[in-house]
Amino acid sequence: MKKLMVLASMATVVTFLVAGLAGVFGTGDAPTVYASRLAGIQGAGISGIQIQNLDASQPATIVADFYNQRGGSPVTISRPGVGAGAAANIYLPAENTLQNGAYAAIISADRQIAAIARTDWGTSGAAAIYSNVQPGTDVSLPLAAKGYYGQTSLVSIQNTDTSAQATVNVALYASGKTAPIKESTFAIGPGTSTTLDLGKNAEFASVPDGFLGSMKITSDSIPVGVQSFIDIETADKAVYAFEGVPSEQAADMLFVPLIRNNFYGTTGISVVNPGTSPVQVTVTYIASPLTPACTGTTVHGGAAATIAGGSSLVFYQGGATPGAGEPGLPSGCLGSATVEATGGNVLAIVNDADLKAGTSAAYNAVSAAGGAKKVALPLFRNKHTKDELSTGIQAMNIGDAPANATITFSDSSGATISGCGADCQVTIASKGSYTWYPPNVQGIKDRPNVYGSATIESDQPLAVIVNDASPLGTIDSAIYNAIKAD
Repeated sequence: MKKLMVLASMATVVTFLVAGLAGVFGTGDAPTVYASRLAGIQGAGISGIQIQNLDASQPATIVADFYNQRGGSPVTISRPGVGAGAAANIYLPAENTLQNGAYAAIISADRQIAAIARTDWGTSGAAAIYSNVQPGTDVSLPLAAKGYYGQTSLVSIQNTDTSAQATVNVALYASGKTAPIKESTFAIGPGTSTTLDLGKNAEFASVPDGFLGSMKITSDSIPVGVQSFIDIETADKAVYAFEGVPSEQAADMLFVPLIRNNFYGTTGISVVNPGTSPVQVTVTYIASPLTPACTGTTVHGGAAATIAGGSSLVFYQGGATPGAGEPGLPSGCLGSATVEATGGNVLAIVNDADLKAGTSAAYNAVSAAGGAKKVALPLFRNKHTKDELSTGIQAMNIGDAPANATITFSDSSGATISGCGADCQVTIASKGSYTWYPPNVQGIKDRPNVYGSATIESDQPLAVIVNDASPLGTIDSAIYNAIKAD
């Protein structure tokens, strides 16, 4: 069985379970998914991993090995005969072979796959999705917090080697500072993971409340996968998740498919400079035609901002931030953005929050190398469940010419949904974006409770994110990065 590495992290204590990422790393291989444990967010949670077979003609056999953090042999769960283009689900509470506990997982298949994982906390209504975690020996998290306006990080680190222990160094950098304020070393058993709670772990007791910055995780030889949750303690159901990225994948240009200022939420872009020399960073916003409140392009602060080596900076679309200035966006503005660095390379994550509604979500900004002319969306849905969850699919054209993009939806059985017509074939201006919202799409809008997977193909590279949200406001929003499937 051929292997393709992706990362998925998950945790379970009785019904508390956090499931995580996946991604695809090449067309000639078929995947493997890593997962790691997270346990610090209060309340009971349940998780599921959605795995999409990307083969256009052949079924896939999917095998998942779950490693308990307490040790022992892995527990294997299989999904044979997953149809071409279809998606399979591993819903952890329904797997009676998994005892209560915290697990790391490795998922493999005989076809190319893409996967995401979603965790829901039923009592609070919190939710998070993540995807596209890539292992490395030097991994950066562009945002880390402890008691920062009620926000605290919980970070899972996965050892991707199933036969050897990994030793990792974790360094915390305060925003604007070039030297770490705290460093700690952790040993992680073969195939499994550890979770660091900045608010509870004794190792981080000396980190002051109100800390905002970034984190770097290094390993001498064994690649590790990193995934972060941030719990907003002041909003009952607001939790957001994003993935650590190998520092070597930092780029001088990043693409942000969704930004907004007081348009059903407000975003903030956290940018980290993993290098040693200062960089000049310019954030440019491109308004969407969906919101007449703003038009054209706007440069945050009117000029570049400086980020020192090893440091980070937040560009907040809702107001001024220290070191970055005013965003220059009117209220009610929706659009996309570019993050351009001069003098070095950067990484970034985007937090999308509507704290009036008590919701929050996040995703990773995309480099040119991360864009694709074909992307996989393991989960879409239209008014699904009692919460009427629907996915807003935001595609940004990161090419230099207009993009002719076609989206294809498949239901939960893998059957293509017909009748979409012109709604599924659009032209997107260079650096512009387009939103598919299933409740407005022909062929889907009249099918409540439908869900499944989708693919987008384009003649220009795209960066795509998927926002899974309830219009009823009964549950937290959750965003994942669509997965490169070229």
